[in-house]
Amino acid sequence: MKILAIETTQRQGSIALLEPECFEFHHRLPADNRSAATLAPAIKALCEKHNWTLTDVDLIAVTSGPGSFTGLRVGIVTAKTLGWALNKQVTGINTLDAIAIQSSQNGELEVVMDAQRNEVFTRRYLIEEGKMPQPLNDVTILDDQLWASQLPAGCRISGPVLKKLKETLPSNIEIEDEANWAPRAESVAKLAQFAIPLASPLQLMPQYFRRSAAEEKLAASR
Repeated sequence: MKILAIETTQRQGSIALLEPECFEFHHRLPADNRSAATLAPAIKALCEKHNWTLTDVDLIAVTSGPGSFTGLRVGIVTAKTLGWALNKQVTGINTLDAIAIQSSQNGELEVVMDAQRNEVFTRRYLIEEGKMPQPLNDVTILDDQLWASQLPAGCRISGPVLKKLKETLPSNIEIEDEANWAPRAESVAKLAQFAIPLASPLQLMPQYFRRSAAEEKLAASR
């Protein structure tokens, strides 16, 4: 099975090609341009470089959230459009799951992402060698300082928001290698091998896990 994977939840997105037990290619999009402008040309170029055509692809996988509202929409729309136009299967992958599979050690891992407004998305996993990350709870939104204060001693954490929070974290926790903090498209592809494809590409939707600031403001005004 040939998999095209897309990751656009971060400022610098990425794409990957995966054919299990054969090969894997990973490409980062330019950091100085938004994914909306570079994603489609990069997919075309990567496929051509490795002698794939889009019709060769069996499954299109994309991070479906949490993450940047704009970034999620770019990735989801691209995956949905390709899936519909090419009659290919698609699947959405939780962004925190993609970070968890990048862990360099076994044991429990807390994965955290920026939810804006001084809040974080967080989820805890059990990491075991040779197995997919096992979620131990649902995705939760917490105040970032409350989250940090509740971390148990020895807890290991990972996630891109650590760039902003690492200086304020307790000294008795373990931090994953910084190279593994941000989700990568290759991780999305690996998880996609075990995901159930959607019945139709049109079912693919972003999972924001929270309302936008405008939606929250509107709800508060009612």
